[in-house]
This record gives sequence, structure tokens and C-alpha cells, in this order.
Amino acid sequence: MIVRAHSLAADWQRRFEDVMEAMADVRPAMELAPDRPAASQPGTLWWRQNLDAGVGTAVWIGAAPAAWEALGRSILAAAGIESVEESECRSTYLEVIRQSLSALATSIGGTLGREVLPTDGFEEEPSGSFRCAIGIRTGDQVLPDFVFCASEELLAILTRADQADQPAAQPPQEDSLELSPRARGTLNLLLDVELPVSVSFGRTEVRIQEVLRLITGSIIELDRAISEPVEVIVKNCVVARGEVVVVDGNYGVRIQEVMSRRERLQESRKYLLPVGRAS
Repeated sequence: MIVRAHSLAADWQRRFEDVMEAMADVRPAMELAPDRPAASQPGTLWWRQNLDAGVGTAVWIGAAPAAWEALGRSILAAAGIESVEESECRSTYLEVIRQSLSALATSIGGTLGREVLPTDGFEEEPSGSFRCAIGIRTGDQVLPDFVFCASEELLAILTRADQADQPAAQPPQEDSLELSPRARGTLNLLLDVELPVSVSFGRTEVRIQEVLRLITGSIIELDRAISEPVEVIVKNCVVARGEVVVVDGNYGVRIQEVMSRRERLQESRKYLLPVGRAS
């Protein structure tokens, strides 16, 4: 089971590197460090992500304050945001963790041959028996190790799936481009993933007493002019802008601009942080 645990940790490591590269334009250098003690430091920020792969299936990621703050700042700096508070670094880092664990759930689904989704996630110290240190370096800066932890229930399910999926020995085939059944299954799972899409006409901030005074016919003024394009949002990430149209009696959006990576991060901060901080 320890081999499967290391494989799962390495899988998450790659997902985390992918998300960091997408959000910060820099791919961190990470490696499993099974020979180093996977002990959490004082103040370690733990995130537990439950999965619907089975009862008790969960993964924990632990990061020392120096690690998650540096990573959060690097992402915000890539978006041109230099002066940030600790809470902004924390929320940005946790968004990377959630996205990487969501990708890990999809990978686990490919192993099990069915869709696996992340369910509830929250801050909690781990109770899983397996822990592994993962070294990380960004540029010339060596950060404190991550600690990856997986529940026994998750490792047992994955181990049984691996044993049941052992193929019979076959002679190697050269120049074959055909995908394996598992690869095809993983691709199909990705193609079937549904993402929530919403359209933002604008945002505002009102006091509680103003909300209590709302009646039929009240008007709430938003922070966007009528001539400005609306934003298309996919899972808290602004991906495009466009104009509102009517198609067969239903509202729609005609895409006018697809956001760049930096623009997506800058705009998405408005949906990850309080309105007063999203300037």
C-alpha cells in the first residue's frame, strides 16, 4: 500500500505544479521526499478534501506559513498585484489547493473507472495514517516541505483497483498510437465533466439596513455601466466577456473577448475576495 500512497502523492504533486504554472506562469520544482520526516511545523495550514470515492476517502495537504504565503504572493504578483495582505495570500493559495485536488479527484476516477468528485473541504489536521513530505522550490527560493496525507480507506480502494486492472503480459507493439483502455476512460471522464457557468452583470455592496428596506420596485445600482460587457464565469474564474443577446426568447451572451491568463486571475479575485478588497 505504501507504493500506491507514494504514487498518489506524486499524482497530486503534478496537478499542483500544473495549477501553479497556469496561475503564476512559473512551474515550481517539486519532488517526493520519503526519506525526510513528514512532520508539520507550528502554524501549518491544513486542508482536508473529502471525496465521493467511498466512505472515509479523503486527502490532506499541509503547508507551513512561509510556504503558502510565498506561493500566494507569487500568484498575485504574476497578476501585477504587489501590495497584498496575508488573508489574500491565504485565499489565493487555498484556491490553488482546491483546484489541484479537484484535478486529483478526476485522476482517481480514471483509476476506478467511474467519476469521482471532491465533496466538502475544510481546514482540519489529518487523521490518515500515510504521510509524505514533498519538497518545493520556486526559482532560487527553497520553501518548507508540503505534507501530503491520505486516508487508509482511499488507499485501500485504489490498491484493489490497481490489482484488478493488472493486464496480461503481451508482446510490445511498436509504432502503435492506440490509447490504452484506462487512458481512453480517463479522457472520457474529462470530456463529461460538467462546470457551472454564470454571467455577471455587476457587483455592489450594501448595508444590512439597506437590504432590510428593500421592497417591490426597489432598484439596486451595480458597478457596471449599461454599455460595458458582461462577464462569463466558470467556477469562480472569469474566462470571457460579451454582450447580452436574446435567442428564441432566452437570454444569451455573444462572446466578444476571451480573457488572457493574467486577466482571468485579476478579474477572478473579485469573486474570491470581499467586494471592498477587490479593487
